[in-house]
Amino acid sequence: MSTDETVISCSIDGALARIGIQRPDKRNALATRHWAAIEAALGTVAASAAQVLVLSGVPGAFSAGADIDELGQLLAAPEAFAANNAQVQRTQLTLQRLPQTTVAVIDGACVGGGLGLALACDLRLASGRSRFAITPAKLGLVYSADDSRRLVNTVGMARAREMLLTGRLLDAATALDWGLVNQLAGEGELEALEQAQLQQLLATSGQARRAIKTVLGHLGGDASLSAAQAEAAFNDAFSSRDFAEGAAAFLEKRAPRFS
Repeated sequence: MSTDETVISCSIDGALARIGIQRPDKRNALATRHWAAIEAALGTVAASAAQVLVLSGVPGAFSAGADIDELGQLLAAPEAFAANNAQVQRTQLTLQRLPQTTVAVIDGACVGGGLGLALACDLRLASGRSRFAITPAKLGLVYSADDSRRLVNTVGMARAREMLLTGRLLDAATALDWGLVNQLAGEGELEALEQAQLQQLLATSGQARRAIKTVLGHLGGDASLSAAQAEAAFNDAFSSRDFAEGAAAFLEKRAPRFS
């Protein structure tokens, strides 16, 4: 059985950071304290020199969402329930705004808050046995505006309506077709797909990827990012060291060596 100290792991190795959720006995269900631990780990990653963050679960479960045992307790404590909601939303927003490129690697259940966590990442890779759903309507609850915006930005309004209003469970092939995941791995090939994705990302400019996230964040409705910031991200790239290196590499017909 997992203990609170081992549920959320964080490691940084050069350009690559990893945050893992390891609570297999609960299908990686997350209680308030686990969301807080993820937020703390994200702060560590943000302050590091890492360029890419991989967020993953355990075989068979990325995250099944809320911890049902805690949920029963929260129902009797409105203030604690409000604090839990605030923690979940703060953690997801921190992940969305992380300067590093973020990749969710999904194998198995990705439901409720677990899918909310995955949607806050830039890219999502999944195995064929993965399943996806957002089920607040089945509990008489509502998905938050930030969560709903991420879903709409990912799958479009019509499909977001279907997922939210029905709580429908999507298989991996449907999730790929709807754009909920970016790539789907064949059986036993998720790790290889992850490595190929990381190789592609780390071959590009970290400065450019951070600036691209600023532009896309503004276009995606992040109130903290103005049109002026998006415009500056575009303009400043032309005087960056990475553009100088990228242009030189292009002219010299070699691979760039970004800082």
